[in-house]
Parts: sequence; C-alpha cells; structure tokens
Amino acid sequence: HLEAEPSREENMKILQRFFLLCAVLVVSGAGLAAETGWPSRPVRLVVPFPPGGGNDVFARELAHALQKRLGQTFVVENRGGASGSIGMTSVARSEPDGYTFLVTSNSLVTNKALSDSMPYDIVKDFEPVSLAASLSVALVVTDKVPAKTLAEFITYIKNHPDKLTYGSTGVGSPAHLTNAYLNMETGMSMLHIPFKGQGQLVTEMLGGRVDAAFLVITSAIQHMKAGTLRGLAVTGDQRSRVAPDLPTLDEAGLPSLRIDWWLGVLAPKRTPAAIVDKMSATIAEISRDPAFAERLEAQGIIPIGSTPQAYAKVLDEDLARWSGAVKRAGITVQ
Repeated sequence: HLEAEPSREENMKILQRFFLLCAVLVVSGAGLAAETGWPSRPVRLVVPFPPGGGNDVFARELAHALQKRLGQTFVVENRGGASGSIGMTSVARSEPDGYTFLVTSNSLVTNKALSDSMPYDIVKDFEPVSLAASLSVALVVTDKVPAKTLAEFITYIKNHPDKLTYGSTGVGSPAHLTNAYLNMETGMSMLHIPFKGQGQLVTEMLGGRVDAAFLVITSAIQHMKAGTLRGLAVTGDQRSRVAPDLPTLDEAGLPSLRIDWWLGVLAPKRTPAAIVDKMSATIAEISRDPAFAERLEAQGIIPIGSTPQAYAKVLDEDLARWSGAVKRAGITVQ
C-alpha cells in the first residue's frame, strides 16, 4: 500500500506553517536578545520642553541614575515647542528599537484633550513604560499682587476682572488647564498668556509682565524664598516638602480642585516588550533608592516608578477627566 504524495496545496500549507514558525522564533530571539543585550549604545531621553523646568530636572537625574545602573550613556535631548507636542511627535515617529524614550509631563494628555488633530495618538503611537514621578505645583503670584492667601487672591480677581494675567507653558498645557479650571470653580476671570517653557514664564513674571501662574516648585522656590514671587497654595493631596507652609487647594477652601501633575516615561509603539519591561523595572528600582528620592524631593519631585499597566490606566483616566474639563471651560485652539 503506497501513500499518496501531498498535493501542491498541501505543500504550500506546510511551507506557510514552517515560515510562520521561523518568524515566531526570530521574534522570540529578538526579544531575548533585547532583554540580555540592551542597551548596547547610547539611549536618548527626549524632554519636550526647554531646559529649566521640573520635567528637565527629573530627566537629567533619571539619565544619570540609569547610566549607573545599566552601564550605558543616557542623553537628555530637549525638544521644546507647541506645548510639548513637537518633542512628543518626534518620539512617536522614532524607530521602536529601545534607544529613544519620551520623558514628559501630563501635557501629553492635556494636549490631546484639547484637540483631536494633534500629530500623535497616545494609544496608537506610544508604549507606556512608567508613571515615574509626581510634581509639587504651586499657584504663584508676583509681589505686585496684594493677595497673601488664595481667598484674598480670588476676591481681588473678582473685583478686578480681566485686569490681571496668568501664564502657562502653552495653550492646553497643564498650567493653562489648571488655571482655567480654577477660574471655572471660583468665577474668576483672568487673561491667559502662553509661553514656550517654565523658564521663560518665570522670567516674564519676575519682569512684571505676568501676574500669576501654576509653577512646578522647582522653577519658583528660589524666587519665593527671595520674596519676588509668592506662593498661595499647592495642587495635589499633600503639602510640599519644599514649601511646607503652603496649604493644599483643599486646605485653602477648594476641595473640588484636586489636580495631580505627573511625569511619565513612554517609548515608541512596537518597542520590544522585553526592553519596555526592563526599562520600567529599572526606573522602579531607581525610585526606591533613598539618595535618588531625597535629591528629587528636595526639588518638589516625588519618585513613583510604576508598571506599564498602571501607567496606561492613569493615561486613560486623565484623558477622560481633562477632556471633560476642556469641554466645560470651552477652551479651543486659536
């Protein structure tokens, strides 16, 4: 009894299964190689803002710590402009090879909440790596504003509608939306002036050309100590270690204004999972280092170091929350 030879169609199916198996083995091998050999050359950490802000401070501390842990150079590259979207888009379009990461604030989300026409998509263009840190942010005014407390500030603005200005790092930035949210909750009315970064914004406040702003304490603390800028309250659910005398917005009488500012690390979509997991685990280890945490907390930055999955959940929740705030405030791109 002789068995019939396979038909041409059967042979093609066998070949297809063979090539599919080869492809699976290649991908698995690449993932293993990435896990054991990465990084083998310098890695870029793109900060989508100019130097001088909390985002930049954190990225440089993180780069130094990653270099010590992983034995490879980590280079911080500042690519500011358009409320961070220029730098964010550059990372979204980078090769997903594990050698480019984005270190960004929640401008990633607020930009998208403001406009669906942003040149990047949070879900389709990025792999979440780590919710890396939270920021201590203060509502700060210049010394020409007579208010000493948040309540006095609100009363003063209501008595002088559209006479004072507030600055931000761009239309749709966390600073812009946070102040817009404050205006909605209190009935205040102030004029908005956007800038490219917190360094420029602080300079304009010191020059008397901007009256108020929500600033990362890193950018303002030396001027607050000198008396040229005055803090009124901090965002988040706890006081800042850097400025413990400042009440939270809740303590100052605005419990509905709970706002968290954070810093996160993302990679281009399709970056190998082995690299994403290794980067995330390394950031978590670094965040638990007491010396690293102490250096950052002294500048108003609190390390977290989450899993990719936990960060993805934060991105989803924040996008929904800020989209609702933008719609309620009627904020649009001019």
